[in-house]
Amino acid sequence: MKFKFSLSLCYLMLTSMMTLVMVTGNWQPAQAKPVDDSKIQLNGQVMDEKGLPVQGATIKILNGHSGAVSESDGQFQLMVPKDSSCTISVEAIGYQPTTKILRPFQQKDQLIKIELIASLNDLEDVSVSAVRRSSGSLDLVYAHQKAASAISDGISQDIIKKSPDRNMGDVLKRISGASVQDDKFVIIRGLNERYNTAKMNGALLPSTEPDKKAFAFNIIPASLIDQVLIYKSMTPDLPADFAGGAIDITTKDFPNKRVSELSLSLGYQGNTTFRAFKKSTVTGKYDFTGYFDERRSLPAAYNHYKSDFSHQDDGIKMAVTEKFSNNFGFKKTANSLPDISIAYTGGDTRYTSSDKKFGYIYSLGYSASREVLTGSIKDYSIDKREIYNSSSTQYAYKYAHYALLNLSYAFNSRNRLLFKNIYNNQLTSELTQRAGANLSNEMPQPFISSASKANRDGLVQSVLQGIHDFKTSQQLNWNLSYARTYHYSPDETILTLNENALGGYERKLSNENSPAIQNAGRVYSSNLEQQFGGSLDYSYNFKMGDRSQLIKAGMNTYYRKKDVIVEALGYATLNAYGTTLPADPSDPYNLFTKENIEAFKVTVATIGNNSTDYLGKAWNTNGFIMLENKWLDNWTLKWGAKLSHYNQQLIPTSGKVIEKNNTDILPSAILTYRPGVKMNLRLAGSQSVNRPEFRELADYSLYDYSKDFIYRGNPNLTRSKITNLDFRYEFFPGAGEILSASVFYKHFKDPIEQINQGNGILNYQNADNAQLYGAEIEIRKKLDFLGNPFFNKWTFYGNATYVDGDIQLSGAKGKSLMQGQSPYLIGAGLSYTQGDLAFNLLYQKAGPRLAFRGQGDGQLNIYEKGRDVMDAQISYRLLKSKKLELKLSVKDLLAQSQDWYYKFDASTGNAGTGYNPKTDKITRQFNPARAFNLSIKYQF
Repeated sequence: MKFKFSLSLCYLMLTSMMTLVMVTGNWQPAQAKPVDDSKIQLNGQVMDEKGLPVQGATIKILNGHSGAVSESDGQFQLMVPKDSSCTISVEAIGYQPTTKILRPFQQKDQLIKIELIASLNDLEDVSVSAVRRSSGSLDLVYAHQKAASAISDGISQDIIKKSPDRNMGDVLKRISGASVQDDKFVIIRGLNERYNTAKMNGALLPSTEPDKKAFAFNIIPASLIDQVLIYKSMTPDLPADFAGGAIDITTKDFPNKRVSELSLSLGYQGNTTFRAFKKSTVTGKYDFTGYFDERRSLPAAYNHYKSDFSHQDDGIKMAVTEKFSNNFGFKKTANSLPDISIAYTGGDTRYTSSDKKFGYIYSLGYSASREVLTGSIKDYSIDKREIYNSSSTQYAYKYAHYALLNLSYAFNSRNRLLFKNIYNNQLTSELTQRAGANLSNEMPQPFISSASKANRDGLVQSVLQGIHDFKTSQQLNWNLSYARTYHYSPDETILTLNENALGGYERKLSNENSPAIQNAGRVYSSNLEQQFGGSLDYSYNFKMGDRSQLIKAGMNTYYRKKDVIVEALGYATLNAYGTTLPADPSDPYNLFTKENIEAFKVTVATIGNNSTDYLGKAWNTNGFIMLENKWLDNWTLKWGAKLSHYNQQLIPTSGKVIEKNNTDILPSAILTYRPGVKMNLRLAGSQSVNRPEFRELADYSLYDYSKDFIYRGNPNLTRSKITNLDFRYEFFPGAGEILSASVFYKHFKDPIEQINQGNGILNYQNADNAQLYGAEIEIRKKLDFLGNPFFNKWTFYGNATYVDGDIQLSGAKGKSLMQGQSPYLIGAGLSYTQGDLAFNLLYQKAGPRLAFRGQGDGQLNIYEKGRDVMDAQISYRLLKSKKLELKLSVKDLLAQSQDWYYKFDASTGNAGTGYNPKTDKITRQFNPARAFNLSIKYQF
C-alpha cells in the first residue's frame, strides 16, 4: 500500500505556500507603508500618569476614517494625511478621553507621546467599532462583558502570555467557573463536557472524541488565541445546545504594526526527561511528521477476504493471520531528550488607498515531546474485598504541528471581509505495560499485559466572514464555515498473559466464536467528522422616544457528517474447544509467530460487539429574533426566542437506522440594571437543549485499556431540555479589574447520564429530571490600594464556584449530584510586573467529581478526587530594544496523584462526596509529574 498524502497535509501545504508568497513575494516583511502617497505613517505611544503603557486605547482621526488600537507596550501606528495637520481622539477604559493635534510633516520621525489621566467614571462604554478592531486585551474583554446583554466571563491574550499554558485546555481553567478534565475537556459550573458547546471565529466546533460528546481543547495551541469568552446565560443568537456554557474562541487578530516573532522552547518532565523510554516494536517512519505510513494498516489480504472472512477455509484464515504484525511487545530506545517546540508568527497591515487596508497574520509551529506516566488499577466487591490489583507504566511520544492564516480586507471603515483558517495535527503513540493479579477466585491469578496504540488527531477550520455597517443604525453580519475533526487509530494492540503453574506465562484462546479484546486483540478505528455552516443576522437601531432600541434577527444552519469505522479483531483458535499458547520466557509477548499460528491453528476473528461501521448525519437549522429595549437611563431588557430544528440520523451498514427529530421554541430574556457606570445587576431566564451525540446512540462497545472500562451506547436516548435562571452582580473598579457574584438555578428534563453498570461497563441513560443550583464569585484587583509603592506592581485574581443539586433516575432513591459534577471550583492567581520583569503564580482546584454513577444492585458510584494544581511563570525582556524575551515556567508544581475511588457509604448525600480513607477505596490512580519549560522569543 502506497503512502498517500491526506487532505489535511494538502491543506497545510496550501497554507504554507500562501504564507511563503506573502513573505517572499510582494509582501516583504518590511515596515508597512501606504500605497496612497497622500498619507504618511506616524508612530506613537499611549502612557498613563505613572509612565506605564496603556494597552487597548482607541486612537481615531476626528472627521476621518483611520484609526488604531495601542498594543501591550502602548505603541500604535496611524495613517494620517501627509501635508496637513489633523486632530485625533484617544480613549481607553479607565481613563479620561483626550484629543491631540498632529503635524505629520514635523513629527514623522518622532515617537508621539500621549498621556491619559485616570477617570472616576472609568468604564464608560467603548464604541462597538473599537472593540471589534481590538485584540488581546483584558480591558476590552471586560468592556465586552460589561456592555453585552449576556452573562459571561473571559480571558485575553495578555493574560494567557503570563501563564505557562500551552494549549486551550490549560487556558480554560483560568476562567471563572471552569475547570478541565483529562487536560482537555472543559467543565463549566460543575457540569461535564457534554453540557457545553464551543465556537471558534464565529463557527461551531464539531466533536473530536470517538467515545463521548466533547471537544478536545488541548489540540488548539494557546499561542494562537486572541481571547476566549464563556457565555453562561442563553440569548437567542447563541447556540441552543448548552447548559453549562457556550465557549467563544477568537484566534489572533490582525496587527496594527508589523509582527515577526520566532520562539523556541525546551521542556523537562520529571518522570521522563533523560530517563529510559520504551516504544512499540512497530513504529512509523513518518511519525516525526505527525502522519502515519502503511506499517500500521490492515493487511491487504484481510481486506480482500474481510466481508466473508469467517466462511473461509482454515488455511486461508491462518495465512491471513500471519500477515498481521506481531507487534505486541516493546523495544527500548535512547533516553528521552528534553521536549522541544518551535514557532514563527508574522503579520502586517497595509493601506492601499484612502481607508482601504489589507491585514494578515500567520503562524507555523512544530513540537516533539515524550511523557512517562505510572498508575495502578484496583477493583473491589460490594463487601470491600479486593478482587483485582495491577500497576502500569505508560510511555507516550507526541509530534504536533499547526498553521494559522488570517486575512482581512477593509473596503472602508464600514465594510470588512475576514478569512480565518486554522489547522492542527497531532500524532500520539502510547505503549502501556501492566502487571498484577486477578483476586476474584480462591487462588490469585497473576498476569502481565502490554498494549500499544497510535492516534492521529486534528482540526481544520476555515471561516469567511463579512461585517457591514449601513450608516449608523444598521449592521449585517454573515459567515460561511467549514470544519473537520478526525481521530485515526490504525492498530491498537492488546495482549494479556496469565502465569501458569510452572511460573511461566501463557495465553488461553477460545474458539473463533468468542474472542475477547481484553485477552488478545487489535482494533483499527477511524472517526472523521465534517461540518458545513452558514449564518446571517441583521441588526437595526432605532429610537423610541429619546431611547435607543435594537432589533436583531437572523438564521444559521449547520450540516454534520460523521463517518465512523471500528474493526475489532480478537485472536482465537480454530480448535472447537480452545487451546493454550505457552509464551517464550525470554520474549513473552512474541506470541503470534508464524510457527505458533500454524501449530496452534490461530486465527483472527471479528468481535461483533466491539466493531461498528456507521454514517452519522445531522442538520440543525435555527432562526431567531431578539429585541433590546432601553428604559430610562439605567434599564435594558434583552429578550426574544430561537426556533431550532434538529434532525439526526445514525445509519449503520447493517441494522436499523436511528433517527431523532426535534423542533423547539426556546425563549430567553435578560434584564440589566446599571446603577452607575461601574456596575451591573442582571437577571436572566432562558430555555436550552442538550442533544445526544452519535457515539452515545451507537450500540457497540469500545474498550479503553488505559482505564480498563468498556463504553456502550444507547439508541433510545432522547434530547434533554433545560430551564435556566441567573442573577449576577458586576462591579468594575478600574481598568483590568472586576468584582462579580452570581447565583444560578437549572432544571433538567430527561438529562443524559453516563452510568456504571458493573464489570467495568459504562452506558448512557436518560434520568427523569435533575436540578442544579449554585453561586460564583470572581475578583481581579490591583493591590495599589494598600498604599505601598511595592504593591503597585501586584495584581490578585481569584474565583470560586459552589454547586449543589440532585438528580432522579428511574428506580433510584436518595440525593445525588449529576454525573461529571463537582461541588466546588477554586481558582486564584498573583501576578507581579516591574518594567521588563513579570511573575505569575496560579492555583486551581476542582472538588470531588462524580465520574461514573453506579446503576443496579451492588454497583458503586466512582468519584474523582480533587487535586491542588499550582503553576508558575517568570519572564524577562532583554537587550536595549527589548526584542528578546526569556520565560521559565513550571506546571503542576505539587504533582498530586489523580485518584478515582469507590464511595461505599452513600448515606451522607452530596455533603459526603469527598474521599474518606477509612471507608472508601481507590480504584484508579495515575501519577503525573512536574513539567518545566524554558522558552526564548525574539521579535525581528
